[in-house]
Amino acid sequence: MATACRRGERTRVTYRDGAGTTSTRSVDPYRLIYTGRRWYLLAYDLTRQDWRTFRTDRIVDASATGQAAALPDPPDPAQTVGTGIARRPYPMRVTVRLAVPADEARRLVPETVGVHHPDGDDATIIDIGGPDADSLARYLLSLGRPLRILHPEEVRQAFLARTRQLLEDNQ
Repeated sequence: MATACRRGERTRVTYRDGAGTTSTRSVDPYRLIYTGRRWYLLAYDLTRQDWRTFRTDRIVDASATGQAAALPDPPDPAQTVGTGIARRPYPMRVTVRLAVPADEARRLVPETVGVHHPDGDDATIIDIGGPDADSLARYLLSLGRPLRILHPEEVRQAFLARTRQLLEDNQ
């Protein structure tokens, strides 16, 4: 895939998605992106006529076609992959207002973890997914920054319960 990206060469990939369904696609590879955990391919999917990300460990087969890739208005690779990962379907999502500027918020909560929206110069709204309210509450506590949980109430209650427990443990 790296060679196809570097050469700008259209490629046929056989891909197995998260549900195990296999499909063959014609793509114009653009960039490989490493997230710290996995490699992703950002490519223009000719069938869907849109930019797509593909986990490279799910690419079963790839073969160059010899045709030149046409890359219409390529998006920012890191941002596209990060946003795609952060928006995965999780059983639970939380929206928080973190009392830090957007640049600092991105360092605290990577774009592969949350979707960021600046809220003025000194705060950022972040949407984060996780397996359950308690896991999200633990993650938010680990940030060590002032924040307000906007919704859902389940995460707010789990956050308060964990905070109370921390205070009790330190008395």
